Amino acid sequence: MPMPDGTLRALFGMEPEAAVGWLRSKGMRITWSWAEMLDQAHARAFTMAKGMRMDILQDVRGGLLDALKEGKTLRQFSDDLTPLLQKKGWWGKQVIVDSQGNAEMVQLGSPRRLKTIYQTNMQSAYMAGRAQAQQEADAFPYLQYVAVMDAATRHSHAALNGQVFRKDDPVWASITPPNGFNCRCRTRALSAGQLQREGLTVQSSEGRLLTREVDAGLNKRTGELFKTTQTGIRTTGPDGKPTVMWTDPGFNSSPLAGHWMDKHLAQKAVSALGDEAGFAMVQKAVLSPTRLKAWEGFVANTLDFARTQGQTMTVGILPYWLARKAVIEEPVLYVPDRLIVGKKSQRHIQSGDSLAHSEWSGLPQLIQHVDQWYIDTHSKNIVAVKRQGDQVVKIVIAPNGQIDTIHKAISDDIEGAIRGGQLKVIQQ
Repeated sequence: MPMPDGTLRALFGMEPEAAVGWLRSKGMRITWSWAEMLDQAHARAFTMAKGMRMDILQDVRGGLLDALKEGKTLRQFSDDLTPLLQKKGWWGKQVIVDSQGNAEMVQLGSPRRLKTIYQTNMQSAYMAGRAQAQQEADAFPYLQYVAVMDAATRHSHAALNGQVFRKDDPVWASITPPNGFNCRCRTRALSAGQLQREGLTVQSSEGRLLTREVDAGLNKRTGELFKTTQTGIRTTGPDGKPTVMWTDPGFNSSPLAGHWMDKHLAQKAVSALGDEAGFAMVQKAVLSPTRLKAWEGFVANTLDFARTQGQTMTVGILPYWLARKAVIEEPVLYVPDRLIVGKKSQRHIQSGDSLAHSEWSGLPQLIQHVDQWYIDTHSKNIVAVKRQGDQVVKIVIAPNGQIDTIHKAISDDIEGAIRGGQLKVIQQ
């Protein structure tokens, strides 16, 4: 199902600013196999299979950014990038040795690979820009799934064509286009008036969503079988028969699963402070299994990359009672990658009080089970403490919701700060 050169801009007909911002916000991740990093991790990091050099990733991402900003076609993108990749030796079939010393004959750059890279990333970027604009348009509370409906359209994608759901329906968390390589589907925002004029009916995904674990690929060197989750929705096909529309492996998330979603969740939490049920809905989204999985991917990507890229990710949310006290501006908490691998992290590693990889991965669960919350009377930051034997994990949270410091300490340090008046208990 190839996508003709120039089709992307014709499909979307939009200015590229939001799309450029989305692609620029993604970090970079070196991977051997595309299947090593799936679903929401792809919304946060740019990668290419066998892209084992950071300069190659930078060149390709730079070419995509130029193509977005200048409206370049696939041919222009390929003409610009091909000689550069050839000069650097990332072209054709070669024996490549990975970081573990394993050698394999692989296909590096080629016209076909550049076409796949261009089409997949350009459509994801345009869809992210479109989805962001649609989510922010309060006058259009509904989204309609639109397939191209030609001979190249997947049967299952055609089965969703024309169906309308509310923007906050859970279906869009996993089945926002693109839903596979070369998928040309999109969403259309609708107002209540448009629904009435066009005679459309709003559907619900409740009871219709399915998930299954599937094989996403085999690591030929290690024998490891990559697994991923697919989400599907029960529907009726163009032939009138019941069917299930499944996302392709690796496309089981929204293109907004990155930084815009973190910001959106924070805004939702602030607006819901007067409504405990509304706040609980945001809390459920922040701590959903897919978000927790994405957090684990963020930690792994950051530690593997081993230097900062200016990335951030939501890690938790304050308890409702604490958020209501207005001691902090943003109740949704987030971590910048520099906290995990930056200078402050290096100082804690040297002093022996840093978190291990598993502890970083488990941070969302730790925040849910904090033993005591304090206010720092000097800095006005919130300090969360979780006791672990004779030690504690100390989390310092700035007023904007950013976790500014996290490290292990001995209990006596906390008790001393309390006696000295620096830390004051926040009563529930």
